[in-house]
Amino acid sequence: MAQTPAYALAHTFLPNLTKLKGAATVIAAIERKEKTFFDQVWQQAHITHNPSITSLTREPYRIAVMSLPPPKEMGEAFYVGWVTKKNEPAYTRYFTLEHDYVLAKKANRTVLCERQGAKHSKHGDGPPVTGDFAADALTFVDAFMELIVPTKVTPK
Repeated sequence: MAQTPAYALAHTFLPNLTKLKGAATVIAAIERKEKTFFDQVWQQAHITHNPSITSLTREPYRIAVMSLPPPKEMGEAFYVGWVTKKNEPAYTRYFTLEHDYVLAKKANRTVLCERQGAKHSKHGDGPPVTGDFAADALTFVDAFMELIVPTKVTPK
């Protein structure tokens, strides 16, 4: 997999920013709609980008999602998402919704992934991307929150 600038954004530059500033600070910038907070990241990747951003709360979690430039290569991400706990700022999760191609089906798909330090974990198929940021961000959040707080199925 080639290290494109868009790949480096999702897998190196944004995780490094999160490590340096803290996920709570990154989420707070998104909550305040401060897109300029990320200007240094776009400059570092030599990319011009005006991201779509959103934040929400699902007690006790603070969550933020940001769009990235549309992926052209496998492994590049459509979206990244951060999760922290309100009363436990050291709790941090960083997720990506990545572009993938299935050769056997000759079809594109998404993969839900998580970055923890240098470790990159693939959690399986991600939700489809429709191009409607509000809807796509919510389905992305639902997908990664299912990993954090699995829905309990009660037997009938």
